[in-house]
Amino acid sequence: MKGLGSKLYTIFLVALFVISVQINVCAEEGWKRQLSLGYNQSNGNTDKSELNISGEIKNIMTEAEFLGKLDLYYSSSNKKMDSQKWIGLTRYFYDFGEAKQLFNSYQVQVDHDRFADIDYRILPSTGIGYWISKEADWKAMVEASMGYEITNYKSTKSDDEDVVLIGHAYMEKKILDNARISEDISIIPSLEGNGIRMRSETVFTNPLSEVLDLSIKFVVEHDTKPSADIKKTDTFLITGLKYSF
Repeated sequence: MKGLGSKLYTIFLVALFVISVQINVCAEEGWKRQLSLGYNQSNGNTDKSELNISGEIKNIMTEAEFLGKLDLYYSSSNKKMDSQKWIGLTRYFYDFGEAKQLFNSYQVQVDHDRFADIDYRILPSTGIGYWISKEADWKAMVEASMGYEITNYKSTKSDDEDVVLIGHAYMEKKILDNARISEDISIIPSLEGNGIRMRSETVFTNPLSEVLDLSIKFVVEHDTKPSADIKKTDTFLITGLKYSF
């Protein structure tokens, strides 16, 4: 199974190189960029601070889209670090079919979570999805992918290499005047018996100006088979500002 995974990984990297060339040639509407900063502070029995920095670049083409994204999380309790993690994502998809409601996707995600014992996790994947709606005021899609996940642990636990399935759904709805609420959820079961990972990100965004938004983000991450002495579920509640340019 590992030999098959290595071949799939190589093929996927070659596909990403081809895609990058297509993006440089076919881009029509240019790049959109976002940078957000969130920070929470609580006092009382526990003095806890949380910092989140997110960056995103997006290139929207006629029937395709490229996305690059990086999320950084850091928190401390009683002046001692208790969370350090980041998630990097590169994603490309293109619509096809008579009504352009179907799409192919190609994605690479890289994670690090010091206090969940994850030194790094690399997950290249490819799949197919369906647009339920692509309207400006209501977007919704579902997607199924297959990937090969490589996990390196900070502890002495042996590294894992798994073939995984990925179920992904995204919804975004305009509410009130110009505010939006979105839900991005992924479920990742291992095909080799190493449990199921789930991630849900709920975001409320309210514009303050043409380039500045107020955002409230709630993230839930769950792993049915974490490393020893690691909790199965992590949650983050981040309030911050998002700048678009």
